[in-house]
Amino acid sequence: MLRRRFPGLVFWYGHRTRSWWATVRVLEGWRLVEAMDPDELTRAVLTAATWPYPPAWRPA
Repeated sequence: MLRRRFPGLVFWYGHRTRSWWATVRVLEGWRLVEAMDPDELTRAVLTAATWPYPPAWRPA
């Protein structure tokens, strides 16, 4: 379902983290987003620039 809705993005389920992940393009480049289920991951992809998990890396 996610791959059909968002072609070109990479999605996976982390067996150790027990959460869903995706790499998403934002203005600054690519970032990871993490969610607890596929529905939440859809919201994470749609709001990737401001999604809080995991925190976006910022240079010091």
